[in-house]
Amino acid sequence: MKRSKQPTIVDVASEAGVSIATVSNVLNRRKVPMSPETIRKVEEAVVQLGYRRNVMATNLSRRRSYELGLIIPHFGGYYGRFAEKLEQKVHSFGYHLSVFSAAGMDPVIEKRHLEHLLQRRVDGLVSHGLAMSMQSTQQLVGEGTPLVIFNGWGWPSDIVKLAVNLDFAKASTEAVQHFLAGGCRSIIYAGRRKGMGANEQRIQGFMAGLGNMANLTVHALLDAGELGIEGTLEEALRISGEQRPIGIYTFNDALALELLAVCHERGIRVPEDVQLIGMDNELFSKASFPSITSFDMPVELQTRLVAAFLMRQIGEDLDEENTQLLDEFLPHIHGHELFIDLEMIVRKSTTT
Repeated sequence: MKRSKQPTIVDVASEAGVSIATVSNVLNRRKVPMSPETIRKVEEAVVQLGYRRNVMATNLSRRRSYELGLIIPHFGGYYGRFAEKLEQKVHSFGYHLSVFSAAGMDPVIEKRHLEHLLQRRVDGLVSHGLAMSMQSTQQLVGEGTPLVIFNGWGWPSDIVKLAVNLDFAKASTEAVQHFLAGGCRSIIYAGRRKGMGANEQRIQGFMAGLGNMANLTVHALLDAGELGIEGTLEEALRISGEQRPIGIYTFNDALALELLAVCHERGIRVPEDVQLIGMDNELFSKASFPSITSFDMPVELQTRLVAAFLMRQIGEDLDEENTQLLDEFLPHIHGHELFIDLEMIVRKSTTT
């Protein structure tokens, strides 16, 4: 029988044989005790009746939009994985995530993103430290929007309550020490100046890794964006003289792979003549020949922490698992920055 009006929550409750309160709890994903069978009955009744909530009215009454924003530098590699994982995390709290690309920090696009986020009254924002200017971010925070930054260094505490950062400095120190242990006495960092804070963190860790060995090694900081791939390798060879093997630590796996290709072209042996360590643990770092030593990005843990802290700022009740997660990590905050360790994956680009 065709219904002459839109089904209501009362119709859903009647069809499922449960109370209106139970239907509301299921639809709003409230953390109250409910059996899987009860949830199934309600969800089936919703589908059978074609019930749709008046989301806008519901959200206005709660003074929440259940919308979140994420701004990342671009959609490739680690950032794409981060967006996908964070979407899964916030969905479990009943939130929708809108993802925006910074498009190279284009001021026109940034302004458009800002206007869109304000219009949609997002309940919270997650931004990469390089994806949005402090001025625009401060405007959102001034509107009362909770904010969590990831991989952002040096942000003022009046804008950011917490930055959840991967510890690139510590990983970079480990990379240098791995080269030293592998017999390298010429160690090069091939960076990307456009990486800004992330690049600076790598440089900081690189220099710390040299430590007392700085006077006993040839070392240099090269900008691959300025020199190009072939120019970077040429300069590394020139600086190193007769020292072999040369250890080259790169800003990311893509740069390591490009250097590896040039080494193959020139008959330079990896790892006998040149050892390579990348960052990001992209799929091709495992599939290349030889496979590239890299650092795995703990995206799962990072997005769990970002989501849990953002939900706490918004005022959502956290379950026991997320509460324990924050209790474990928040005591280790330095200032308002939380650092997460990266794991080195040793492969054949640094072992013979």
